[in-house]
Amino acid sequence: MSEINKRSSKSAGDASEYYVAYMLSRLGISAALTTSGSSAVDIIATIDGSKSISIQVKGSWARSQPRQWMVGKKRPHSSDTLFYVFCNVSEDIMNPRNPEVFIVPSKDVDDLSSWHHQVPLFKVSSDREGLYSDKWTLIEKALR
Repeated sequence: MSEINKRSSKSAGDASEYYVAYMLSRLGISAALTTSGSSAVDIIATIDGSKSISIQVKGSWARSQPRQWMVGKKRPHSSDTLFYVFCNVSEDIMNPRNPEVFIVPSKDVDDLSSWHHQVPLFKVSSDREGLYSDKWTLIEKALR
């Protein structure tokens, strides 16, 4: 097995954004990635153009337990059309497993993140895992 090179957090974010766009496309959802660093969201998604949602993607290299991601210093505006997708991707290119993905409504991110810390974090605890793990249906329902 080849040695695993450490990769940057930006690379984890980029890989996660492309993975989310890929999965949305597989579901028949058009996904447009925004220009890196130019927007508060990473992906705009729609099915037929009549309704769209915004997606903020947070990626990591699956190194830490519990699963946690930095969510930025500003609280999100809770909206039925804003979702966060948290991804844990493997650094090992030979690992055949799909990334671990959690789809979370912005209201839950607002309610559950540690905003009182210097670096606000969103953590997926084991008791909430089932609510968010691979819940692509949350996005599909929001677009209908």
